[in-house]
Amino acid sequence: LNTAGAILSCMFGAFPHSAKQLKEDRGVFVGPRPGVLYKVSAEMVESAIKTKLKGTVVLVHDSSVSRWRRALGGYALVYGIRAAKGLEFKSVMVLGFFGELPVGIHKPWRELLLGHANDGYRNMYPEVEGHMKLLYTAVTRSIERLFFVETEGSVAGDAFVRWITTTSIARNKIREGTVAQTKISTPLAPLASLNKVNDVESMTMTRDEWLASGMDNAEAAEVEEDLLAAESLWDKAIYCFREAQDHDLARKARTHRSSVRFQMKLPVLKEGDKKGKSVGEDVESEYRLLEVEGASVVESLLCEGLIEEAKNVCLRLIPYMSEESVEHLHRKIIRRLGPSNNSIEAK
Repeated sequence: LNTAGAILSCMFGAFPHSAKQLKEDRGVFVGPRPGVLYKVSAEMVESAIKTKLKGTVVLVHDSSVSRWRRALGGYALVYGIRAAKGLEFKSVMVLGFFGELPVGIHKPWRELLLGHANDGYRNMYPEVEGHMKLLYTAVTRSIERLFFVETEGSVAGDAFVRWITTTSIARNKIREGTVAQTKISTPLAPLASLNKVNDVESMTMTRDEWLASGMDNAEAAEVEEDLLAAESLWDKAIYCFREAQDHDLARKARTHRSSVRFQMKLPVLKEGDKKGKSVGEDVESEYRLLEVEGASVVESLLCEGLIEEAKNVCLRLIPYMSEESVEHLHRKIIRRLGPSNNSIEAK
């Protein structure tokens, strides 16, 4: 909270009318300060999040999610900062934020952090305001531990590291044992500390925390309409359930993900391909294969008790099936399923 408050203070100093000014955040108690890892290789970051920082959620610029996920060896807990808005995580790593800023904006960032932003700053560099809001969003996703990590040096990154490791704020402390309980100002240590990867404390999550994180991702996946986004959420849920060593939930999540992937394969229907109309032999053969694969997916879903998802797949298949198959599907499966709870929580 101290870091978030300092970022807000810096932002409102340069952009006083950017948003309704919030009361400055201050930590209720002194917990671990944010850590800074600067100019470390992607390989070292990958090693850290799989060992010492296991379970840490990595936040990056939204346009870079796929690139960073690959660079970190397929690490599932990589989120775009905007996509993570509204979510909270026990341990957060803000990765590559400054190195990926546009080159032309690095020096203005340095001027801001050095306190040299003048009255015309907000008109000359309005994009910095958006960057600061994005940084504030990233910082406030963290509940317990926060790390700023840059794999490459940059003008803006150098300035930020210097700023966050030298800036301190004062806390009002009540002197007890006096009638007036006089408030005195006590200086705090710098907002963050510069670390080496080998010195970072292990952040292994408990089994319950892994389960809770997995359930959050699973619940989000179940209501997500965009299939690609749903697949990504199921990937995260599976990863969390595996780490919790809950094989039943991991299996359910994999089965649900297979359903999503099957639906992503369904071709876009053309006007002449609607059911009840004649189609070419190639298309008809493709539809028969879809029926067979779809039947296998539905069977797996039913075995896991994911009845609503099974019904959903059946309904999605109908446009690709013959009238005879559709009638059989309604009579033998859909009507018998009835109302149900599709949630993965129905373990």
